[in-house]
Amino acid sequence: MSIRTVRLDEYEGFLAFLNAGMRPEPTATRAEDDFPVILGRGNLDGLWGWPDARGWAAGLAVLTRRFTSSAGDLTVAGIGSVVTRADRRGEGLSAGLQEHVVARLSGAGVALGVLWSDRPAIYAGRGFQPAGWEYHLDLAGLEPSGLLPDGAEIRSYRPADAGAVANLYGRHPLRTIRQPGDDAVLYAMPGTRGFVLDRGGNVLAYAFCGKGADFPGYVTEWGGPAPDALAVLAEVRARGLATRALVPAGREDLLDLAVSLGAGLAAVPSGLWSILRPDLLPGGDAGPADGQRLDPRAWLGTVDEAGMPVPGRLRLAVWGFDSV
Repeated sequence: MSIRTVRLDEYEGFLAFLNAGMRPEPTATRAEDDFPVILGRGNLDGLWGWPDARGWAAGLAVLTRRFTSSAGDLTVAGIGSVVTRADRRGEGLSAGLQEHVVARLSGAGVALGVLWSDRPAIYAGRGFQPAGWEYHLDLAGLEPSGLLPDGAEIRSYRPADAGAVANLYGRHPLRTIRQPGDDAVLYAMPGTRGFVLDRGGNVLAYAFCGKGADFPGYVTEWGGPAPDALAVLAEVRARGLATRALVPAGREDLLDLAVSLGAGLAAVPSGLWSILRPDLLPGGDAGPADGQRLDPRAWLGTVDEAGMPVPGRLRLAVWGFDSV
């Protein structure tokens, strides 16, 4: 049988297959709880499987979105939930499935592919290399006295805050351009808690901790002017909900303020990246004649041995809720 996308009538069975591979032990949440957009019914065109006579032999999920970058908007594919059935492992099905999907993405004008894995050596042979960076802010030593504006309060997020929060998110210079409905699904993930800084009925900043059951102890998304946002981060830490925060490139203003107030800082690669269409990148071309994929660090930069960012030709951020 050939590789193909999942039909609506196969959706529940495909999710069960992915869960069996991703969560072999019982957990409080399912994979679709923690990754509700990429694994949602609205992303059937991004759910790819390789069926055989016994059912699904291999599968993965892809979420394609536009991203803001220093070179304008680019299309990026986040790849995740890569699963092979136990009796078919070692046959190259996962690699074949990825190669098929990457070729389809490249043909559709997707510039970059990114995935996350604790086994990068496996994916290096498939053209994915650690590249880019995201900042991890250690909030343990933060002394944020005086940041909360007069007359303001920090309270729990409410669904009615969605519009204000989306507006604040949209002010990040480097971000995923979400589709309508993405926010509501992401902010309602089981295990995720949100807080806002409210002054006179106006939401000035926000923060969400957790990402379903993923990223425990982290503020995964936040927004607003640096002092206001940092006040919310400090409140989340004071409540014992998070001790670290993800910070995208382009928001060094918050980093500088946080470090001046005692926070710690580290930079780590933002994922495993592959250049799918170099001709769509600044200074790119059709790629090498031998067909080997180009090193993404030339475009996205890297992190040196001292943990410092080394810029590339392109600035782009994928972080928090939008890391699939």
